[in-house]
Amino acid sequence: MSNSSLKEQLEAAAFKLVGTSEKKKTILKKQKSAMLDYFQYGVELLKAHFPCCFKDPNEIQPLKVGIKQDLVKRLGGLEDVVINDKACMIKSLNYYVNTIAYHKRVLVGTARVDLDGNAVGMVTAEEALYAEQRRQHKQQSKVSA
Repeated sequence: MSNSSLKEQLEAAAFKLVGTSEKKKTILKKQKSAMLDYFQYGVELLKAHFPCCFKDPNEIQPLKVGIKQDLVKRLGGLEDVVINDKACMIKSLNYYVNTIAYHKRVLVGTARVDLDGNAVGMVTAEEALYAEQRRQHKQQSKVSA
């Protein structure tokens, strides 16, 4: 058993035993921080393996509808990437498309891109409206937090 695993088990046990909300908040903050680090690592892997598709926040382009299936297929063929990194990239895709920066770029008529950066469709008015609503909701959540 690894030290980090043992540490997580002890923290979980402490969470159950201790009823104070401060300790619960501390544990939850650590868990959130670890997940954020994991997703950010996955996004960096996506940028490294698919640089024409996944970009820095100021260069983001809307992704092809159904790109997750394309990503799974493409990663299946990459033998030089370990399975844990493949899983991390797939999980991090959801994080990437749910950032405020991504939602800001989903505008009517903007080209969507595939894993190779090729244009494959356009953002519809309905998709742009949904992205704007998600962006506003995320910004309101940040302000209230």
